[in-house]
Amino acid sequence: MKITTGLVRLSFAHLLTPAAMMGSDVEKYSASFIIPKSDKKGVAIIENAIEAMKNDKDAIAKWGGKNTGIRIPLRDGDTDRPEDAAYADSYFLNANANVDHKPRVLNRDMVEIADPDEIYSGCWVQAVLSIFPYNSNGNKGIGVGLLGVRKIKDGDSLGGTVVSDSDFDDSLLGDAEDLL
Repeated sequence: MKITTGLVRLSFAHLLTPAAMMGSDVEKYSASFIIPKSDKKGVAIIENAIEAMKNDKDAIAKWGGKNTGIRIPLRDGDTDRPEDAAYADSYFLNANANVDHKPRVLNRDMVEIADPDEIYSGCWVQAVLSIFPYNSNGNKGIGVGLLGVRKIKDGDSLGGTVVSDSDFDDSLLGDAEDLL
């Protein structure tokens, strides 16, 4: 089942180059999408897709005939990530794609993005995702596949500290100037 989000904030973005996920050596394209709780329409799209999947006869069959006790991908940032201010008053979900299924990464004008500095954790995007049932190694639930991301606008970077020209200070080089 394919869904398109409203405006969401991108976090833990690995969209142009795959990266190994925590606890694994397998590289994947991945991202976390932060959905403001105030986006009632966007939240409803995701909740309705999850509910439809929970009631899908093929999904229920995959889960052994029961849709109880399954893992749900939509999580509450206030309870699941209380230490991270970027997730406050928001929901979030994580999505990924195998290396042989690279997601489309576009700008607002639908032009492919190739520059990693243009798409980053903290910018605001619209995502196209797939929702699917899984039953693997005793874990049952609803997974989220990463199909594409469209950058809509810039936002404050979540990826760490920005270094500006004024952070460098020649007066601290001392005798190092003689080495040049």
